[in-house]
Amino acid sequence: MNTAVSPTDEVRWPMASSVKKNKQAAPQYTQAELMNHAEALFAVKAEVLYGALYEAAQETFSIEEAKERINQFMKAKVKG
Repeated sequence: MNTAVSPTDEVRWPMASSVKKNKQAAPQYTQAELMNHAEALFAVKAEVLYGALYEAAQETFSIEEAKERINQFMKAKVKG
């Protein structure tokens, strides 16, 4: 059985849409769980995290989502 590929053979690569992605969903944590570890995870006090998540519609967050909300919260202008 000859399985060698010659230079004239057409190589077929799988289409990007047919390749399964092995990306797993990031773990989700409650606001209370994140606040209990705010200083270790995000280097901010729990009060800052509370403010960042205050008006969020969702109940759980990944660490990346929480970091993004903290960054937005810290950059927000204070209304006077």
